[in-house]
Amino acid sequence: MGILLLALPVLGQQTIFDVPSADVSPRGGWFYQHQTVARAWSGERRWVQTNAVGVGLGHEFEVDATWFNVERGALRESAPSAGFKWSPRLTPAGAAVPLRFVAGEMVQFRADSPRLGSWTYAMVSAELPRSRTQITGGVTSGSRVLFGERTTGVLAGVEEHLSDRWMLQADWFSGGHDLAYLIPGVVYRTSPHWMVSLGYQIPNRRSGGFGAIVFELTRVPRE
Repeated sequence: MGILLLALPVLGQQTIFDVPSADVSPRGGWFYQHQTVARAWSGERRWVQTNAVGVGLGHEFEVDATWFNVERGALRESAPSAGFKWSPRLTPAGAAVPLRFVAGEMVQFRADSPRLGSWTYAMVSAELPRSRTQITGGVTSGSRVLFGERTTGVLAGVEEHLSDRWMLQADWFSGGHDLAYLIPGVVYRTSPHWMVSLGYQIPNRRSGGFGAIVFELTRVPRE
């Protein structure tokens, strides 16, 4: 067991909760992620799922397909999407503070919308020395197909590596749209390929959004 623990790579995943991370799949590698947002209390019970898959093409470039917001009785409001993420290094390997530029684009459609939607983001990600803390932040812009309204704002995330198996993390979108939440939580890596995440989403505004448990099951390429 000790040998297995030493062989596990540092935790890495393609999203924090909703905010993209700086990680991309290596050439020929692939990831899968299932997310369930569940609220089983009070008068507003919800069970919303999102599923994503991505394939690395090399040169820090990945293509992705995601089906957002699949909910019973509201399938017309879900958003199948396709796009890419690019995460080139801004500093040489071995730099005291490694930096990456992270950019991506996704195009969506919904059965109840006559137009295609879009989501664009551009960020910088830094890994702090000694603590292994990863901080990511930047700007985002999207249409009503995914966000419920046309929006431009900021997004941010933090990943605190406690060990090769455990990590604390949180992410946040500004604004009052359908993704405008703070989501803190914890990640546990069960094997070289699989990890589970558990968090709680807190809406920016009480008049919009809803508090709920966020569960994720993620398959990542082995580094």
